[in-house]
Amino acid sequence: MRKNTIEKSCSNEKGLLSAQELRVQTQQLSLNEQLERNHFLLERLYAASAGLIQALNEGDVHVAIGEILGNLIGCEEAALFYYNQENRRFTPTWSVGVSDETMQPFSKGTGMMWRTVGEGLTQFRDRQNESHLQPCERNLTVSVVLKSSREVVGVILLFGLLPQKNGFEWVDYQILKFLETYGAVAVQLQSLRKNTVTP
Repeated sequence: MRKNTIEKSCSNEKGLLSAQELRVQTQQLSLNEQLERNHFLLERLYAASAGLIQALNEGDVHVAIGEILGNLIGCEEAALFYYNQENRRFTPTWSVGVSDETMQPFSKGTGMMWRTVGEGLTQFRDRQNESHLQPCERNLTVSVVLKSSREVVGVILLFGLLPQKNGFEWVDYQILKFLETYGAVAVQLQSLRKNTVTP
């Protein structure tokens, strides 16, 4: 018994850690990583929020959304469509890096766009059944729902990501969630302001 105690004591003196000490260190590293990850996300959400607010006051919300997609997510090929629930129609309102030819089939709505509206959820291309995709959707990456007070007001289509992006990361999904709500509110507010006739 005494021999084991001596061996443990010698092991600790040589810099070896006990199982308990390893667990504590691992837990500390995990918590530290979580804090850093959350800080990284909060910085990006602050930048996205500030961009939308500034655009509402002195710019164009669509351009601000484009900057969020380009600078924070890494997508410079995107389009935004308003959705009218009464006539069930999509109206293209803004795009960047996407040709008119590419945009044309999406004006009538596609499978992913209708699923986005019907389910009220963002649809990712890599989670779709290939047989349900239309030819024009082969280059589509994601269809982001824009929802204000449970009402779908539009969708943002993201096409190709920048070459250095291998796919979406955790922080990208959080920014898309931010756009689902706050992008929708900003788009609606801008639209209301433009339609308001001042005396």
